[in-house]
Amino acid sequence: MLVLSAVILCGLKAQDYSIEPSGDTNNILPLWEQAKFMERQLKWRQKHVLPEVMRREDVDMWIVGRNEGVIYLSLIPGDKEGLVPEEPHYLVFYDKGEKDGVELIFGERDSLSKIVSARTPKKIGVNDQNKEQLEQTLGETMASKFISSRNLTIGFLEKRSPEEISVFHYVTRIAHDVIAEAYSNRVVIPDVTTTDELNWWIRQRYRDLGLLTSDHPTITMQRSFEDRKKYAESDEHFRVDIPPRNGYNTVIRRGDIISCDTGINYLGLGTDTQQVAYVLRKGETDAPEGLKKAMARTNRLQDLFAAEFKDGRSGNDIWLSALRIAKAEDLRPSIYSHPIPLFIMRYELNGGFYENVRYGAGPGLGHEGSEEPTRRGEYPVYLNTVYAMELDTKTSIAEWGGQDIRVVLEQTVAFSENGIEYLGGRQTKWYLIK
Repeated sequence: MLVLSAVILCGLKAQDYSIEPSGDTNNILPLWEQAKFMERQLKWRQKHVLPEVMRREDVDMWIVGRNEGVIYLSLIPGDKEGLVPEEPHYLVFYDKGEKDGVELIFGERDSLSKIVSARTPKKIGVNDQNKEQLEQTLGETMASKFISSRNLTIGFLEKRSPEEISVFHYVTRIAHDVIAEAYSNRVVIPDVTTTDELNWWIRQRYRDLGLLTSDHPTITMQRSFEDRKKYAESDEHFRVDIPPRNGYNTVIRRGDIISCDTGINYLGLGTDTQQVAYVLRKGETDAPEGLKKAMARTNRLQDLFAAEFKDGRSGNDIWLSALRIAKAEDLRPSIYSHPIPLFIMRYELNGGFYENVRYGAGPGLGHEGSEEPTRRGEYPVYLNTVYAMELDTKTSIAEWGGQDIRVVLEQTVAFSENGIEYLGGRQTKWYLIK
């Protein structure tokens, strides 16, 4: 890990993203080193986060069933490289107090009642889908102590270790570097390259680097009304009133705005990034002032949103407060952020990989096109958690005859005692494609 540690230290200083590639794509760790890092983080979470969330929710026993997917696979013990040798029907966690810590007992259906009754818990966290079966197994007396394990699951999966957050700078810089390559003349030839070609170049680049991704990249375009008259593509290709989407293969022209929405899964950490580029017209050396203004407005929305994060404050409160302030500044904002998924890579004794191992735990922080609070947004933000800060502003551009453009930025951020930290930095300048 010595090489990785050196790379990490370089990224902790800058908050504004340099559009010059960092070179981190040259330092992808071998799979075995990746597996050991991810397993080390799971063991830290099992040791430190498990008792923390149980005590926060005032639960002294938590029963996790084998059918509970990611949380079960996160809590079951494994060796240093992710091998899980045993898979009991139930994991039973019993908090014996600050001094003795949390005890783990493997339970099968026929032994579960004996395990639970021997420990006389006061409150038992159970998953709703297992509640009926556990009521039958444990009886009415124990069933009266059941509470939903939803917040336990979210709390365990969402919290990141200090080492994870530090490494996240390195991971997001790799994601940014791929975008920087994509937004260059190495990949894009104006009036030749299409959006589908750019899309698949990004996907291929991930594959060449040995990186996993859970989603196909998305490339969308904006073009001035005047320029649209010159070419065959319909207005449907350039709509700004709907989310990014594929399915409209378009030749990239000079004067166009390109947006990407893409991410990677690496070292157990998922990125989710949207950045923008401008294709220079002949004779231009920089983006028009109107586009620079539009970028600054979205950066301002990021700052307003970041300022609203407070430990223990609900996602709904953070979102709606930031939205009100941004509207008062006439930013014409929209915010629809969400937690960054945890990605787990473990395997069974027989060598099979587990499935369903990517899960975004935490509060909702907005919903595009709506200002109605959501159930998911009722959950609070806690320290040492990570989010995709996904938002946009609309701006009328003089250079485009007063036409609106939409600058969407999606940035991976961490929330800690120091507030919001833009992992790997953030985009504050337009990529320029010559």
